[in-house]
Amino acid sequence: MVRRGNRIPFLMAVLTIALLMALFLIVVAHATTPVSAPASRFVWEPGENLTLAWTPANFDGFYYDADNNAGNESLTIKLDNIKDRTIPYNGIVYSTTAGTATARYRPFGEYAVIGFMGEKYLAGYPKGKSNITTTSGINLSSLHKILIDERASYTLVRGSNLAMSDGYVLEIRDVNVTGAEVTFSLKKDGIGVDTKTVDAGKNYIYEIQDQPVIAVHVDSVFEEKETVSVTIKGIFQVSDYYTPVNKGDIFGVMKVTKVSDTGITMRNTAVPVGLKPGRIIEIIGGIKLKVADSNTFRVHLFYDWYNEKNERRGATGSNDLTAWDGLNYAGFWYDIDSGNYSEALEITNMSGRRIPAGGLSYTSYKIRVPYAYTKIKGKKPPAVDGQYIMFSLGGIKYAVQNDGLARILIAHGDSFYDKKTLVDGETWELGEGYDLTVKSIDAASSPRTARLVLRRNGVELNDVLLMSENVSKYAVPGENGTPKFSTYLDAVFAGATIDMIQLRYTWFVSDNVTQIKEGDKLGVFNVTVVEPERIVLKNRKPIDLKAGSSINLFGNLSFFVENSDELRFYPTSMAGKQVTLEEVTVEAMPDIPDATATVTTIPAEKQAEKATGFEVVTAIAALLAVSISGCKKRRT
Repeated sequence: MVRRGNRIPFLMAVLTIALLMALFLIVVAHATTPVSAPASRFVWEPGENLTLAWTPANFDGFYYDADNNAGNESLTIKLDNIKDRTIPYNGIVYSTTAGTATARYRPFGEYAVIGFMGEKYLAGYPKGKSNITTTSGINLSSLHKILIDERASYTLVRGSNLAMSDGYVLEIRDVNVTGAEVTFSLKKDGIGVDTKTVDAGKNYIYEIQDQPVIAVHVDSVFEEKETVSVTIKGIFQVSDYYTPVNKGDIFGVMKVTKVSDTGITMRNTAVPVGLKPGRIIEIIGGIKLKVADSNTFRVHLFYDWYNEKNERRGATGSNDLTAWDGLNYAGFWYDIDSGNYSEALEITNMSGRRIPAGGLSYTSYKIRVPYAYTKIKGKKPPAVDGQYIMFSLGGIKYAVQNDGLARILIAHGDSFYDKKTLVDGETWELGEGYDLTVKSIDAASSPRTARLVLRRNGVELNDVLLMSENVSKYAVPGENGTPKFSTYLDAVFAGATIDMIQLRYTWFVSDNVTQIKEGDKLGVFNVTVVEPERIVLKNRKPIDLKAGSSINLFGNLSFFVENSDELRFYPTSMAGKQVTLEEVTVEAMPDIPDATATVTTIPAEKQAEKATGFEVVTAIAALLAVSISGCKKRRT
């Protein structure tokens, strides 16, 4: 039993620990804020600002054509107050206006274009500006989606085919070198719909009700080594069917309130829209609003792509915008629920179009991320705490392993499109020689089951029988921590002739575990700082932002510079051209860093230049040990 007189030292120790914990929180609270400018973000923490706005400048889900500076979609949300978490009637306004664009193959001429629900649509043809039709006029009530607009060149021999969109295939039926002409046969879904003979230097045009659907330019015909060929340069294709847009039409939670010769306006006129934590709201088409599952009121706009988008574009603007992180560049990882982001890119010095050596800084933070299926109650996670440590470099994600980092090859989330459907006996090629085979399905049992076999280069690694709504995992023998592969058997379906399964939350990481150290060269950068919680890179030579250029920085991270007199540029995940040797010597990306040291989670509001909390935690732990020891001595 502890005597009353001995409580004072013990209470003093507790109070001291509490004070030090408070000091630790103060240290964290003084951490650096995000580098992105608030107006450039697609993520909003409203605060006192009750108006949230998105345009192509800060949201890459809207259509934007940098070459033509076309794309004028905008979405504005006006809240009455923060407390209600409700968007009132007419509180959401979507508007878009038509613009003029020149076809990628410029001899085709101009056309009217409009971004609508994040997609690119044909709005008509300016009078006398098009070389593929004599029809002119703007009609925003009948929008045809633009499927192909390219200037690429193709060389095809007699009998070969050129696959296009919407099931169309253009066949080179005959090539007449003497007459310099080509006979085309066009099929849709295997059925012939058109046959034409076109002279070299002319355009093949396929129309439906006087609307050009396909335009192909015949550049030349020639014979080489007894083989006759045709060169096609330039393709333009729109959808067969149009999307009607009329006043009163409903799209998602929006209603069309105005259609004019120049633009379209929509508003939410049906019911107020609630913004409860964790909710996802379909605004229009694939454009959705996500509310953080958090006490902090935070929202962001995103586009639910049917397939992973090839390009993620950062906030655009003039050279006044020089900093990007996960809040204004979707190519960087960001978690709305926690507010965590993983990367930051900042220009600290620039003169005109030149970033001098050391003027571009890139920082990557190690973060702790929950496995997607830990959200399902009662499911055993693949790690003790249901989380893995992730490190993103140049937009490429890596998992921390015992002796370094391994690239995350598959990390399916909650999206419907992340589900994988396999039939009985089918094999899923995972990559790096790994595959997963559905060995058997029992759709008659209760619960239904499936037997899955994981192999590498034909060698069986794991054979497991899963019940519906269960998890399988495989960890490389002898290693701890992050599993190599895991998946969740979401459902088993009984078919008339063959059964099938549906997998969700699949996780798969590379075998290649790599390291990095100070002094290494990554693309245009030198590695200048390697610490337990961050890596900092600086450009080692000047970078010139030439108009119309695309510059690869490293990994999937590039700068795209618009072709204009005004300097407009943005980060992008599309691979750019490596800068010339005169500017920067670009080398292959070396091994990724050794991340076996202590790893910490750095929230957006806590990403400091250097995490000083480790020393505080160590002091607390030491003091706790001394205090308890002292109390024990007094009790004896």
